[in-house]
Amino acid sequence: MPLNHELVTKAVTSLIEHTRKKHESEESTNLLANSVESMHLIITLKKVSHKMRHKPYRIPLRNCLYDDSSSVCLLIKKFDEDHVEKLKNLGFPVIKQIVAINELKTKYSSFESKRDLMNSHDLFLTDDRMVHSLPKALGGKFYLTKKIPAPVNLRAKNLRHEVGKALKCTYYRAARGSCNAVRIGTTDMPVERLVDNVEDTLAGLVRHIPKNWDNIQTVGIKASTSLTLPIYNSAPSAATIFEDVSANSKAEDEDGDEEMNDTAGASDGTAESAPEGATKNEEKADAKDKKDKKDKNKKNKEKSKKSPLSRKKAKSLVKTHSKKRAEAASA
Repeated sequence: MPLNHELVTKAVTSLIEHTRKKHESEESTNLLANSVESMHLIITLKKVSHKMRHKPYRIPLRNCLYDDSSSVCLLIKKFDEDHVEKLKNLGFPVIKQIVAINELKTKYSSFESKRDLMNSHDLFLTDDRMVHSLPKALGGKFYLTKKIPAPVNLRAKNLRHEVGKALKCTYYRAARGSCNAVRIGTTDMPVERLVDNVEDTLAGLVRHIPKNWDNIQTVGIKASTSLTLPIYNSAPSAATIFEDVSANSKAEDEDGDEEMNDTAGASDGTAESAPEGATKNEEKADAKDKKDKKDKNKKNKEKSKKSPLSRKKAKSLVKTHSKKRAEAASA
């Protein structure tokens, strides 16, 4: 289902203009404020999937989210000097730090050190062989802030191509709730590139959502400190046909008046007397009910007789049996 290209362009332009004006007004009071904000695609689902997944879904983009000013951390399984030197010589200046999993357990064991590591990088890449051992090594803070490391095949022959493909993607991490956010860029990117990333992200997301477009309620775009601007809303379900309540209520009132008149006539003695056959049938039904009750009581008594011994009786029998055995042994 294609999006309205003009509506997406208007939403992106409005958000960029809004954030620019906001930072200009706050510049005099907050000198440390960052003028660049992240842009996210917000998707609300109709039904939530309860399947948990550590690996995020990779969605390729036409325009890379990370430039030379960004910071990427690469997590590796084992610190090997030759392998680390090879990774450093790939030609990606965005990879600022390479950390082995042993360092996470020793150098970054405290909560403060893990938090500093998390805040110092925009993206974390990891060897795909150690994805399942990372939650314990990194801690819950990484997963709460959705900075979950993206897996990369570091055993690939063309390692430069593999790492470059990972950097030119965004990542969808399915939330436990119905609302999901996926990063599409920053406010300093050109509008055309952001619009391309919105379309690419949504096309990739739909493939990973159960029931595809049928399960999507709303789609919107937002900056870090802005409201969400909607760009898609799901059509409502088929209309329900309601009957004419006033006509039905009148008919019910008329039926009720007739019943009231009938009961009033019966109280005056004008009602017809019940036929003799009806009274005989009622007597037979009463007799049958009494018989069923007697049979039921009889069965309950038989069950109580056949029921096993109570706890107290069982304990007393065990005690007497053990006493007899002790006496027999002493004799």
